[in-house]
Amino acid sequence: MSLLQCPFYSGAFGLFGWVFMLIGGIVYLAISVLIANYMHKDAIKRGINAEFWLTLGLLLNVLGLIVYLIVRNNYKQVRKD
Repeated sequence: MSLLQCPFYSGAFGLFGWVFMLIGGIVYLAISVLIANYMHKDAIKRGINAEFWLTLGLLLNVLGLIVYLIVRNNYKQVRKD
């Protein structure tokens, strides 16, 4: 049986390529959720639009976090105890 006839081989990546892409996608999604969660909780503490920052964190991931860290310094920190 040649490699092209193998049912697990599908194009240039092969089986292991697809497995690694799946794992990478899951890791990317998990990091996005963690970043968005941090941004949402911190935005609530500061009294700013938390849902906007949650969405931005989910969509932009690390870039959204960098933007948030730059912008949040313009707001005074309000602690809700």
